[in-house]
Amino acid sequence: MHIRNLCFLFLFVSVPTFSAPPFSGTVFVNVNIITSADPSSFVKVEAAGKGRREMYDRRANNGQGAWVWLDAILFNAFYTDGNTIEIQVNPEFNATEAADKARFYGHAIGQLPSLLRIDVKTVWLHKGDKAFGGGNNNLLIHTDAAGYHGVWLEETLFHEACHTSLDSRLANASAWLSAQFRDNEFISTYARDYPLREDVSESCLPYFATKFRADRMPENYLTTIRSTIPNRIAIMDTLGMAAIVESDRPSSFLFATGVLHIPAVKVGDEYYEVTMKLVDLASGRFTLETAKFAVKPSYALKTEFSDNILDIPLVLVDGIRYAVRFSLTKSDPMEFTLISASELK
Repeated sequence: MHIRNLCFLFLFVSVPTFSAPPFSGTVFVNVNIITSADPSSFVKVEAAGKGRREMYDRRANNGQGAWVWLDAILFNAFYTDGNTIEIQVNPEFNATEAADKARFYGHAIGQLPSLLRIDVKTVWLHKGDKAFGGGNNNLLIHTDAAGYHGVWLEETLFHEACHTSLDSRLANASAWLSAQFRDNEFISTYARDYPLREDVSESCLPYFATKFRADRMPENYLTTIRSTIPNRIAIMDTLGMAAIVESDRPSSFLFATGVLHIPAVKVGDEYYEVTMKLVDLASGRFTLETAKFAVKPSYALKTEFSDNILDIPLVLVDGIRYAVRFSLTKSDPMEFTLISASELK
């Protein structure tokens, strides 16, 4: 066969003809994939003063977007899985507004799977009605972008966090490109039109929906997603993504009530939700009030009871972060005595 005809035949059999995608964009497929009522691994934000930071602002350069240097208002956001993110707030916000925004978005980001926060080191917060963004080890948020707020906020952040934490791992990987080829379809027109830039993020949210939110999705949507990107789904199955669950919430103690609430304690191979009541402040004695089975957390839990010692590496005590340790000093009824409490810096 003539070499030109051979090359033409090779291209003909090797380049797939993609079907019309089922969705235009996957962020707006279902408002209930993650809701504001779902649990968050967010612990708190702590003010960190001001600092000179280079931030991307889509309003700059006459609305074309540009890098700008700002004396940003800084906050450190802490999460129960140990992740810490610096939230950089444009000084166009006053101090109170900046703190409120940092808490609000810090909590919403904590609803994302730990895998999607693994490369998120900073967050940029600006005013303005501009698109969110991901990448650069960052999440970019414009707080007046009405289309991304309200019911769609969590799904939008999910999409952008996929850019930040998964694009570098998947978008150009041979396994992902092979899955693209074998699926012979894209989940959305946005993914089809920008296959290297958007396919991972557009596929990631539907994947999460089928694995962890199937009860919230119409059955025909689940069928469509599973039949459209089965090979991409198989790749994502290898990443160890897990949804944030109630057990991922931080432990907390309030002096006003004297109640210590621990969403999850590991005891052997089981997990328990525990509440303890302070009965004597001077000696640090607590009695066990309730203990019931809890779901396994989405990360490797370090809050553990073993050899009569209860370790809680992170507990909020009236808003301050501590690592605490108790000893079981009485078995019937169960009574614990505080051994140590160290403020986390």
